[in-house]
Amino acid sequence: MSFRNRRHHAWAAALLLAFTAPAFAADAQYSTQLDPSAFDNSTVKNNVGIGHVSATLSGSTLTITGDYSGMNFNATGAQVKLGLAKGEPGHVIGALKVTGGTSGQISGSIKLTSVQVKALNLGDISVVVNNEKAGEFGSLWGWLAGNNLTS
Repeated sequence: MSFRNRRHHAWAAALLLAFTAPAFAADAQYSTQLDPSAFDNSTVKNNVGIGHVSATLSGSTLTITGDYSGMNFNATGAQVKLGLAKGEPGHVIGALKVTGGTSGQISGSIKLTSVQVKALNLGDISVVVNNEKAGEFGSLWGWLAGNNLTS
């Protein structure tokens, strides 16, 4: 093989690697513990329990699984919220399924925009489990944090 042919093969291999590298990138992992969050004194008694959530970002799809237990009222749903800062309610960007009851499972997937992916990596995405008495702010909250972030 001539030098010229080897050079063309090297360029082709480099281009192939450059375009396929993102496909080989590992999915990003996130997790959080869900804790009771009362926003005022009137909701304290309605917010008890605990939970855990794991999430995987594959491309722009965020897949979430988890569980909750010890709630004093039945779970009615769960949401993924985007907030500007921890402790702020934020706005809903996706709904998750819960099995119901005072203990159960959480699951679902949502497509994120590039802005939402950036927010996720900044820790500005939360998971909220609602119950029958918690009101609009939810009962159990947790902010997703990366498990494999390097800085």
